[in-house]
Amino acid sequence: MMPQILTVACNLLFVSTAFGLQPTLDSLLGVLDQTIAAEAQLMSAKEKRINRLKQSLQSNATAEAKFKVYSQIFDEYEVYICDSAYHYAQLISELALQQGNQHWLNESRLQTAGILTTSGMYPEAIDLLQAINKGELSEGQSTDYFTNYYHAYNEWGEFAEYRYKRRYKEMGRTYRDSLLTMLKPDDIAYTFEHAWYAIETGDYEQARTLLFQRLPTVQPNTRSYSILTSLIGILYWYLDDITLHKAYLAQSAISDINASVKENTSLRSLANVLFDEGDLSRANTYIKKSLNDANFYNARLRSIQISKSYPIIENAYQLERQQQQRKLKNLLIVISVLSILLAITVIYIVIQFRKLAEARKQTLRANEQLTDNNRSLAEANHIKEEYLGRFLNLCSTYIEKMETHHRKLYKTAKEGNLIALTAKLKSNGFIEEELAEFYQNFDHAFLKIFPRFIDQFNALLPEADRITPKQGEILNAELRTFALIRLGITDSQRIAEFLRYSITTIYNYRSKFRNKAIVPRDQFEASVMKISSFDA
Repeated sequence: MMPQILTVACNLLFVSTAFGLQPTLDSLLGVLDQTIAAEAQLMSAKEKRINRLKQSLQSNATAEAKFKVYSQIFDEYEVYICDSAYHYAQLISELALQQGNQHWLNESRLQTAGILTTSGMYPEAIDLLQAINKGELSEGQSTDYFTNYYHAYNEWGEFAEYRYKRRYKEMGRTYRDSLLTMLKPDDIAYTFEHAWYAIETGDYEQARTLLFQRLPTVQPNTRSYSILTSLIGILYWYLDDITLHKAYLAQSAISDINASVKENTSLRSLANVLFDEGDLSRANTYIKKSLNDANFYNARLRSIQISKSYPIIENAYQLERQQQQRKLKNLLIVISVLSILLAITVIYIVIQFRKLAEARKQTLRANEQLTDNNRSLAEANHIKEEYLGRFLNLCSTYIEKMETHHRKLYKTAKEGNLIALTAKLKSNGFIEEELAEFYQNFDHAFLKIFPRFIDQFNALLPEADRITPKQGEILNAELRTFALIRLGITDSQRIAEFLRYSITTIYNYRSKFRNKAIVPRDQFEASVMKISSFDA
């Protein structure tokens, strides 16, 4: 699936380039990175294609069929594996000798010369070319003949020393001049050689015209497309447009990888430019890839070329990584210290929050206690005010009644009516009337302070055991007992004296209602004490 996705992405980039729409450098480098990652699958497809060609060889195949398949396999290996390409060139040579076919033999020699040049074996390549009778060559072979001579001497001149360098270069230019006159405009080699010549001579506009006229006609992901975009990249180098220089080198490298071209230079050139700009990570990746390609192709010269820059890029990359690791280590230390400080701060804040929460709880409890105290104080004040007023009024009334009663007794005594006086003194009617009036006053005063006392008291009892005063009663003896408890009089002796009952009766009242209560027995009287006043 990955190769198909990459092919679509590459085609979009190539189509946009062909129509003059420049993709961004970042997008090209991104596609290049993805293409490198998918290289194994791309190579697998090429190996399958080569194996199918090999399997098509039949032992009883005609010489022409063998020559055709050998040539196709050579074309596949020419930029893929140097030694294998050389091997199939030799098989063509053997077949040519067996068949006495001079055209095939010349084809084999031209193929071999090209491989020797790529391998850096320039003298051997030239010796082989010199063994060819130029007059026996076809038109296409003549072009290949001068092309091989030109490339052999030109590249030899690149690596020669002293006066030999100039000599080989001049010889290469001689063959190039002949080659330029032979190439036809519809031949892609015409574009390559004439554009390169224009670049070397400084005619950049001519080179641009030649290259961009040809670009839309070349199929992407082919060797020709790789060479064409590489030349455009070189042109932009001379034009000092480094961005487009890198962009077209990237396209050339993408095309090389998609076509499984191991004999390449674009990726190495791109690595060197990125290294100069400080993009060490990509530079290191690309130079390693270039070295692996050179070793895979098995062209010793390419390996030597790449090995000159590889240690420099690799060392710089490792140094940068070490610096980044040191920075990361320092950053981790800082982050760790900050994390510890943050943890301490969070713990401190949590502790403070807990203290604050506890303080708030204590404040709330204190406020609740204060509210209860205020309510109790207000209630006590109200009780005192109510009962004090009634007490003073009751005392005044009692004094008047006692004076009236005293005058009546005095009058009876003065009249000498001892029998009537004795009868009045023995009678409890006056005391009972006053006591009834006293309780009535108490009941009225109490219910004025606790108007819902009866309902709230009954709410503490089962429905069947609730108390309802009789007609004419305000409170009965049982309710009056717990009314006194609500007022804070909890001593049974004092309650008995107040109600003029025996202490046993009071004990029985208290036990009876504790046992019947719907609240826990030991909490009944505490619940009575919570009965609210002022209708609260």
